[in-house]
Amino acid sequence: MLTKKDLLTGFGKIKIESDTLVVHTSYKSLGGVEGGVDTVIDVMQELAGKDGTVMFPAFNFQSWTETHYFDVLETPSKMGMITEQARLRPNAKRTPHPIYSFSVLGKRADEFSKTEDAEAYGPNSSFALFHKLNATLISIGLDFNNTFSMHHYIEYNVGCDYRRVKEFGGIYMGYDRVPQIKKYSMFVRNHDRVKTYIVPGMNDLLHAGVIKEIPVGGAKVHYMTANEFFDNMAPIVREHPEKLHYIEEPKY
Repeated sequence: MLTKKDLLTGFGKIKIESDTLVVHTSYKSLGGVEGGVDTVIDVMQELAGKDGTVMFPAFNFQSWTETHYFDVLETPSKMGMITEQARLRPNAKRTPHPIYSFSVLGKRADEFSKTEDAEAYGPNSSFALFHKLNATLISIGLDFNNTFSMHHYIEYNVGCDYRRVKEFGGIYMGYDRVPQIKKYSMFVRNHDRVKTYIVPGMNDLLHAGVIKEIPVGGAKVHYMTANEFFDNMAPIVREHPEKLHYIEEPKY
């Protein structure tokens, strides 16, 4: 069973280069923590510092694309135990995009809660802001195909021919508690046979030392800065898109 001290020692090996952390998590990968998920959240906040900011994905794809309803206060995160507990903290603020939202704790929480952009990866999105801040991106115990959501932001901004912008509409309940009919977009696959598989491209970055790896408990933890990710993934998007997706053969 890992203690808070164990986690601080382990995660303390990460070189933090900004005041903002974006953390993707698998709680069970750590192998048991005294105090549960709250301890992990507390450790991330201590890692960021007293004037730092920690972001956890609070994505819920079905809410807006299938049920066409999103409540910034009530719609749960579908990204695991840690992310849902972070969302429920009294001082947490949520970024506004109903598909790709983040729960934000710390100094920049209000700033991130105002990143209103119809497109998840647009110039006024939460992704654009944490890119501007050169956030440190951290992945705890997840495989490369299920983490580092910023790779879609890179595809959107670099341009690729296997994704397209698609609009979704629904009833939106924001912090003002006034329901509105709104439209938001998402950079989706061109069709169902396009399969996201970024592992080859991410392995390139790992082998080049762009992505760093350390063990914490039972988990492999990967990290890099937003600038490092953008600058090194952009050439792969442009020159080797086959390392980020494949086309499934039709089934007759």
